[in-house]
Amino acid sequence: MSMHLVLQQILVIFCYVAVGIGAGRLGIIDPDQRKYLTKLCSSLILPFTILSAASMEVDAEGFRSLGLAMGIMFLVMGGTMAVSLLLFRAAHAEDGFRTAMTSLITFPNCTFLGLPLCKALFGEIAVLYNCAALIVFNVLFFTVQLPLFTGGKINLKAILTVPTLTTVALLVMLALGLHWPVPVQTVVSSIGSMITPLSLIIIGVMLSENDLLAIFREKAVYLVMALRNFLLPALAMLVLMAVPMNPQDKLCVLVYLACPCATLTTIYSIQTDIQPELCAHSVLFSTISFAISLPVVIAAGQLLFGVLY
Repeated sequence: MSMHLVLQQILVIFCYVAVGIGAGRLGIIDPDQRKYLTKLCSSLILPFTILSAASMEVDAEGFRSLGLAMGIMFLVMGGTMAVSLLLFRAAHAEDGFRTAMTSLITFPNCTFLGLPLCKALFGEIAVLYNCAALIVFNVLFFTVQLPLFTGGKINLKAILTVPTLTTVALLVMLALGLHWPVPVQTVVSSIGSMITPLSLIIIGVMLSENDLLAIFREKAVYLVMALRNFLLPALAMLVLMAVPMNPQDKLCVLVYLACPCATLTTIYSIQTDIQPELCAHSVLFSTISFAISLPVVIAAGQLLFGVLY
């Protein structure tokens, strides 16, 4: 993979984001409409994106790689969460700050940013690894992180989201070698392809709703960005180097783990009034900085994994 392709794809992504910023600034999409589009994207379009991957043929080696990817993601995200909670507790950080920082550092934006990016860079196999990321994200977020925000108990039912159930359906179809009839596959793929422009436009609208200059004045966002965009991907590289996987697949998993802070953190911080400004600013700053961190991470991954240029 040439760095020219990577930079070109980053430009495409930020052009979509620029469209969202323009739509937000001009009042074409207001905050309420953005929330509706976010729900539409996650509850309707994302499931179609996942199910469109049923056209793939995945052999035993492919499922082995999928299992390895899931294990790596559990190790990296789960380890990050555990270490973050311990370190911030040892530093006597206030509970709300510890909860917010742990979520910001642990959870990457695998779906709204990682999926369209990885599909463009790695092809349809990216959807399969997104399934691994989606399962790991949902299990850790809704069983461990959400109770930290709400102060409630673990709710296993919260894991059973539409994307999670769709992921299970896809894995069953791939394991049994089932495929959609051609007309159905056309419809599923067409709807699923909407994930790229819509999710990136939503990110742009979210950026337009904030004072970007105020974000750069907040010191904590630099710590979040350094950890989420650079340190965590570096640690993920070390783990991936020891795993027997195709180098290109390793790079795809790395890009998912290197994504900026997840927008879900902002949503729950606002709902529970736990550091909402810090979370919103950190998510946005991490997303903006992704234009710089992504080429660095991919170049390092290519070098360490021996990916051909």
